[in-house]
Amino acid sequence: MRDVTPQDFEPRIKDVISYLIALVKNPIFKIAKLPDWNWATLISLQLILAVVSGVLAGIISLNPYHILSGLILMPIVSTTAAFLLAFFLYYYFQFFENRTVEFRPLFTLVLLASIPFYLFQVLSALFSPISLIGFGFTSLLGVVGLCENFGVNKKRAYQVVGFLFTLVVFAWLSNRLTSG
Repeated sequence: MRDVTPQDFEPRIKDVISYLIALVKNPIFKIAKLPDWNWATLISLQLILAVVSGVLAGIISLNPYHILSGLILMPIVSTTAAFLLAFFLYYYFQFFENRTVEFRPLFTLVLLASIPFYLFQVLSALFSPISLIGFGFTSLLGVVGLCENFGVNKKRAYQVVGFLFTLVVFAWLSNRLTSG
């Protein structure tokens, strides 16, 4: 078994930060070529993005319960949602594309495409529909990622992602109608 030292993490952290900066600057280009990160890096990044987004949204809302929710609930819910979405895509490939793709790159796509959602989610306390705008950008990155990384036909990618976007909109509306 190999010893893992803190020096092993420094290049990985720099690589991740460098990729994320480039992704924000040029999302279409960067999402077309997914990085090959290990599970520890992916899960860590998923949790960090969720916590930062959730806590900042709580701070903007000036509500201590929302801050606590962003710290505890947001990482659990968003990580579960990311895994469910990756599983959906995995089985989409099994049943509709008649091929098997590796799960980790699918999760990587879901994670990286979700960054616009996390960014817009921060402002959702000020204007709640903005999270849908963020998910719209996430959906567009998902289409590009499916086409460029997994060879999905563009029309089919729009159908799959459009279906998922419709589910999110219905869930968001349902939440608004029942909580308001």
